Amino acid sequence: MTRATRRAVPSDAEAACEVVRRSIVDLCQADHNGDSDTLAKWLANKTPANFERWIASKEHIALAAEIDGALVGFGLLSLQGTIAFLYVAPNARFRGVSKSLLASLEKEAIAVGIRELSLESSLTALRSTQVVGNTSSGPSATAFGVTTCYPMSRLIAAK
Repeated sequence: MTRATRRAVPSDAEAACEVVRRSIVDLCQADHNGDSDTLAKWLANKTPANFERWIASKEHIALAAEIDGALVGFGLLSLQGTIAFLYVAPNARFRGVSKSLLASLEKEAIAVGIRELSLESSLTALRSTQVVGNTSSGPSATAFGVTTCYPMSRLIAAK
């Protein structure tokens, strides 16, 4: 098994979009509880065209994770230090993909001078978000439909 994390390119948009959509539908069931209205709202902006725009944006750093050449994870970091996306394909769960993506996002953040990362965690990702050192940075809030998001942050430093 060959695993790699690299900068995403616009031609990754369709595969990245599919990974994120499948991750939300299949892995985030504790968040959306199968509620069709919630899923529709959560997935509304997850289109190949938007992914192509986010990947090409000068305001973001987009990373793709691959196993044996197949795109299985996608991470998106704003240059203000917000992790907007960190999703893994269902078939790649528990294979180190999210840890690799997160470590790579952190290195990219440090390289551009970011010293604090923030994110809004789903319930599904909350425990893994806390394990890597993120702490609550505010009260939980309603996100899409029946979902709740949990604001988190952590300081990072060059190693």
